[in-house]
Amino acid sequence: MKNIDYNYWTDGYGKNDADFHNPYLAIAMGELYGRKGFDFGRGKGIFSDKDEKNHCRPDGYSSYTFANSYAKRMPFREKAVENNKELADRCYFLAGTIAGELFFPAHGFGKQSINQARGCNGAVNDMVYLTLDSIRKYYEGKKEYYHLKDAIERYGYFFDRFESFDGYIEYNLLQDYELLPKKFPTSEAELVEFWKRSVEFMESRAQRIEEYAKQNNLFDSE
Repeated sequence: MKNIDYNYWTDGYGKNDADFHNPYLAIAMGELYGRKGFDFGRGKGIFSDKDEKNHCRPDGYSSYTFANSYAKRMPFREKAVENNKELADRCYFLAGTIAGELFFPAHGFGKQSINQARGCNGAVNDMVYLTLDSIRKYYEGKKEYYHLKDAIERYGYFFDRFESFDGYIEYNLLQDYELLPKKFPTSEAELVEFWKRSVEFMESRAQRIEEYAKQNNLFDSE
């Protein structure tokens, strides 16, 4: 895999959609997370093995902060960027590195994938902490409604591979997830805090991933 600071969204491949089109990202995700047999093949609906349920795709952590659909709800965003450009740029950059990537199954089975569901659910707004909180409730066996319940239960075969929420967190190197912002920003001050917490989390996770990659000789020698 590329070095820990490599940005998969600005290297030419990512100008379309690095999740689908960047072969280096597919390699990195496969090396980090393929040990349970997950397939990181690419292509819209094209699978590299017979078990389509294995097919996964990376999913940007903090890209939701800057997604156009949510930016429209932030009349304060432009001013926040102007007043905190270095912080905003840092968050943009980290979101494009391996520390800004998570993976879920890509196949929607004719319905919303988890990635689509978390983006379309107005109570979640693509926020990773709220997504992880929903995953935690799945492992706890919650019977009552919780955000993303239908989508997560549809992919039970995926989550069951990790056996528990702690197992899921450890496998995905998410041990610092409590650092993530827990609410969608509704003011300039909250957006700045959102960026700060996102940066803190991704920097911490980058260090964790780097340590794991070094221990397992995953970095390219070039």
